[in-house]
Amino acid sequence: MGGYYAYGRDLINGTSIFDYDVTKLSVYTLGNGLAGIEVYDLLRDEYDIQIEFGDICNILAYISIGDRIQDIERLVGALADVERLYKKDRTGMLSGEYIAPKVVISPQKAFYSKKVSVPVKESAGKISGEFVMCYPPGIPILAPGEMITEEIVEYIVYAREKGCSMQGTEDPAVENLMVLTE
Repeated sequence: MGGYYAYGRDLINGTSIFDYDVTKLSVYTLGNGLAGIEVYDLLRDEYDIQIEFGDICNILAYISIGDRIQDIERLVGALADVERLYKKDRTGMLSGEYIAPKVVISPQKAFYSKKVSVPVKESAGKISGEFVMCYPPGIPILAPGEMITEEIVEYIVYAREKGCSMQGTEDPAVENLMVLTE
């Protein structure tokens, strides 16, 4: 529908994807120029529809035996409305692609090393002393012992600005990161 893509059984390939849970409606939202967290917030605030979560690229809704056809139609109608009213140009949006970590020292050694707090935007080139995660899904963007790259800094700032719930950092506002001292 429009700029949305609902993941489905078409992804099953027998090598990396073996099955698909039809009770989970996972929808890619970037085709409309909207991060999943933005669609999540709009559904909750403007349409009084609570779904499971939204992240940088997707939303997730559970479909259960308790849902009626009218409930699903209401969700689809709200998504169409969101596209019509809030669609934006995709320019400048991150794709949510996996960023391969560059592990410099062991997480244990990094965890116990001496650390200092630096602004996120000045942390590139340093070694992380803490975790940084977007929740959901809770997969680390950065772990202790990993090199902080410009790409990671950009992702952290972008996720924070989009309103993602950031976890794992000593600074709850995620304006600073703990990095290893020289």
